[in-house]
Amino acid sequence: MSISTEPRTLPPDRLASRRASAPSTAAESQGAKRLYRVIWRWHFYAGLFVAPVIIVMAATGALYIFKDELESIFHARLLFVAPSETRATLDDQLAAARAGLPNGYRLGQMSVYADPARSTEIYASNGVEYRRVLVDPYRGKLLGVLGPNDIFPVVLKIHRSLFAGTPGRIVTELVTCWTIVLLVTGAYLWWPRKPGKAWGAWLPRLFRHPYVALRDLHAVSGAYVAVIALLVASTGLLYTYVWGQGYRYAALRSGAYDIYVNPPQSRSPADSPRLPMEDILAAAKQELPGATLSIRPPETPRGAYIVFASSPMGASSDAVAIIDHATGEVLSHRTKAQYPALAWWANWNYPLHVGSVLGMWTKVPWLLTCVVLMLLPVTGVWMWWQRRPRGRTGFPRKPQVRVPGGLVVGIVALACVLPVLGLSIAVIFVGETLLALWRRIRPAPAAGT
Repeated sequence: MSISTEPRTLPPDRLASRRASAPSTAAESQGAKRLYRVIWRWHFYAGLFVAPVIIVMAATGALYIFKDELESIFHARLLFVAPSETRATLDDQLAAARAGLPNGYRLGQMSVYADPARSTEIYASNGVEYRRVLVDPYRGKLLGVLGPNDIFPVVLKIHRSLFAGTPGRIVTELVTCWTIVLLVTGAYLWWPRKPGKAWGAWLPRLFRHPYVALRDLHAVSGAYVAVIALLVASTGLLYTYVWGQGYRYAALRSGAYDIYVNPPQSRSPADSPRLPMEDILAAAKQELPGATLSIRPPETPRGAYIVFASSPMGASSDAVAIIDHATGEVLSHRTKAQYPALAWWANWNYPLHVGSVLGMWTKVPWLLTCVVLMLLPVTGVWMWWQRRPRGRTGFPRKPQVRVPGGLVVGIVALACVLPVLGLSIAVIFVGETLLALWRRIRPAPAAGT
């Protein structure tokens, strides 16, 4: 068998196909690189400017995950009692709570725990701030009052508003929105382009160049917590100033919250005497057995008691019952599966946000996510500082490329869903346009200067 020395040629149709595909492949590669630079620039600026607030919010969020466990240690003498054979009536407990409050406070929701060693908890408000009153359910004795200066109300105030009132709430909402952008753009930048690549994608290269190790720690740790972090950030929107109020407005308009704000009225005359609280509790236990019960008193003469049943894990409430204040009749009863859509999501929102939905099985991953969210801004800023040219900021300039239409549509859609984010993007675009205009019209420096 001989080997031909003549050069091998392709058929004309295949040769033409290969020549046509080569520029197309190169163009696609260049387009992908340009898109990568556009997304990287947004990721860079978003991370740099919101880094300090993300660290604060992640740190306070990490504390709040274990609020119940830490309060059980810090306030054990208020939250736990020695069970006895006899219990004081709820009316006696309410009287003890009322005696321990300053003038101007009105008693509200009362929580009777399924755990026999837990004290009864009653919320009170003066229209400005809340206090938690703890009463021994067996002896009817006031145990103490937790006010707005307790550790977790302070932690929550920092987490939600940075102790800066409404402006602080808008700042935290802006940071929450940009955190979602950071997570989405970060996932795009991290996504492995080569199939089967583990090092640098799933495993950090810790023994390579220090910058490579730092980059891998940033990217890999972010990849592992991205889904939980996105869940935490998106559920946090419900507690923000603009988006949260919009959600509540939509829920009210749709009737999703009617059972809370407009419950069924009592069938008894307005002047009918109210049953003792003990009878209301007995009716609630019969309808909602074996659960912690939170009882909200009527707010009008013909109003009814609203009773929520809850358990340590799962949704915020497992069921709700409306009980006639004069007869003890159950006027309405809904399980969590029967809540309207917006109320159903709000019911699951808090447990998903703080990681209590499956107890420790979710609290520990949520805590690790908060730790990573505290470290990501540090490693990100550290990378920028190491790579910046000496004497210059090293900020990435706007790439002179056309942004793909799909990305524009995605940005506009996200801006519509998150209006505070949309407003900030509009400000950025206006600022960049004015800066580019100023650079074009400013006078050129004189020769020799």
